Amino acid sequence: MRWLGVLRSSAFWILLVAATVSVWSKQEPSAPGQPEGRTYVGTEACAACHEDLPVGLQRSVHALLEKGTRWNSEGQACEACHGPGSEHVEGGGDPEKIFSFPRATREAQNEACSKCHGLTQAQLGRRSSLHGLSELPCTNCHSVHAAKSFSSLKQSPTATCLKCHDQAKADFRRPFHHKVLEGGMTCADCHQPHGGQDPRQHLRAGGTTNACFRCHTDKQGPFAFEHAPLRLGDCTSCHVPHGSINPKMLVRARVQSLCLECHSASTPGIPGAQPPAFHDIRSPRFQNCTTCHVKIHGSNVSPIFFQ
Repeated sequence: MRWLGVLRSSAFWILLVAATVSVWSKQEPSAPGQPEGRTYVGTEACAACHEDLPVGLQRSVHALLEKGTRWNSEGQACEACHGPGSEHVEGGGDPEKIFSFPRATREAQNEACSKCHGLTQAQLGRRSSLHGLSELPCTNCHSVHAAKSFSSLKQSPTATCLKCHDQAKADFRRPFHHKVLEGGMTCADCHQPHGGQDPRQHLRAGGTTNACFRCHTDKQGPFAFEHAPLRLGDCTSCHVPHGSINPKMLVRARVQSLCLECHSASTPGIPGAQPPAFHDIRSPRFQNCTTCHVKIHGSNVSPIFFQ
């Protein structure tokens, strides 16, 4: 039954991606700022006035537009995004006669980028994601002319995300946290900023638990004896993903407080809900459950997670 659920989930995402590609393939947005009569003038003509911009362009992946033949834009890298510039040049640099990203609407900016990037695998979930539904412009994070990396980001990947996500930034400063600010990992290790399989959280894997299992493989199983929260809920039932004031990034300060949320007389119907009589939780001896139940995520030997 478990594998049947996985297959159904996989089939859903395959159909969703196929439908998205089908819809986008029928949309052929015109190049930005390309009314009839305008012609290409080449990058050298652009550089005559915009002397510093081509220098920044050469540091980004978009330099391939200038040198490569794959996109039929050799010698026309600037106009690949801004449209033909003949009238702009003839008008003495009139900004009304060229596609200008700062002057364009968010939708127009994203449409210009989507001409090339719209059907890449990383972008397939963008329009249905929170970033896409909020019409977050690509230029909020990326810059063609002042790129700091090969991915054309304005800042480092972590700084780019934390520029907006203040709560996550605060969480990463808590005593126990994932080592993002220290450079041990980035937000993109768990999240796909352009969409991902979870439209709300932009997770790279479907569901919070699967995102955690990308690194914490020893907690994944399958186990002969599974801990119910891991099967029925997700890792956030016990842990705070970005950072916590509690050891092991737990949602409660003490292990026993966390365990007793389920294993108590107030939660009938849960297997093993109430600790046995000899567990006097007033005694320190029984207040750290994982001293004995060491395999709390699941075990192949002990049904009560002793080993």
